[in-house]
Amino acid sequence: MDNNTSLVSLCIPTYNSAEYLRHCLDSIASQTYKNVEVIISDNASMDTTVDIIREYTDRYDFKLFRNAVNIGAGPNFNKLISLAKGEYVAIYHADDFYENTIVEESVRILNSDDTIGLVSTMGNIVSEEGAPFYTFRLPKHLKKMNKTIYTFDEVLSGILKRGWVFVTPSIMVRKKVYDELGVFELQGYGSAVDYAMWFKIANKYKVAIIDEKLINYRVHKAQGTEREVRKNPEVPDIVLVLRKYKELTTNKHLKRQCEDFINAMIIKAARRQNYYGLYSKSNETLKTMRSGSVILLLQKYVFRLFNVLKISIRRRSLSTDAE
Repeated sequence: MDNNTSLVSLCIPTYNSAEYLRHCLDSIASQTYKNVEVIISDNASMDTTVDIIREYTDRYDFKLFRNAVNIGAGPNFNKLISLAKGEYVAIYHADDFYENTIVEESVRILNSDDTIGLVSTMGNIVSEEGAPFYTFRLPKHLKKMNKTIYTFDEVLSGILKRGWVFVTPSIMVRKKVYDELGVFELQGYGSAVDYAMWFKIANKYKVAIIDEKLINYRVHKAQGTEREVRKNPEVPDIVLVLRKYKELTTNKHLKRQCEDFINAMIIKAARRQNYYGLYSKSNETLKTMRSGSVILLLQKYVFRLFNVLKISIRRRSLSTDAE
């Protein structure tokens, strides 16, 4: 099959993206797969983002759409999907940059099997300057399977092993899947609306993961993920997704593993809140735990005791070390 027969919509949401945008757009323009439309939806940027985009619309016929006001990241993603005319749709991020074969490799997988709903890839995590310092890796048990296509249960087990299964800004989806299942649900999942979408697809279709480093995922201070996840003292929003989608597996062992994973995430958030002296908030967080392993329940009651006594466990250990 000639892979270049499938039109691919490469969608890029932007908002004050000037600092890294050229690096992203150059990587898009250099893709080996050529039957693409590049759609950029700018969310009312106040820097030189639009000026930069216009350079590329003139040079490469990229399409620019501008929102009069910032409608939010999720709605902008959904707008891009509605504008897409391709058989396949990828939402690539303006602060990341891509290996020139990511589109070709993703299309090849999707063209090989109509039952695949989405394809993700592995990649590098890079600094603000673009230097690699970490690598997205498949969980070991998935890697040992030595395959590319996975079931819902396998995807769920991969998340529980704290490995990388879905690297959101690398994902390509069949347009008909969005047409069938809907776009990103903007209520109820917080910053994890992307994972809710991928799990919804994985429940209906097979999922493909290319175990190659085809995306360079940039970590920087202005990044949404940095603000919403890594520096957030709340329980991670992925818990909201897992609580819903763990009910869709018939594997009782996997379901128990999922509950323990959720409880571990809750304890981690409660510990962080305790460290910052948010004792009442930490106890309220611990109340959201459901039945789990003995070890996790013991940790829960230890933290509750320290919260009642208003003792920060980390601060206490530091002061003890100092003495």
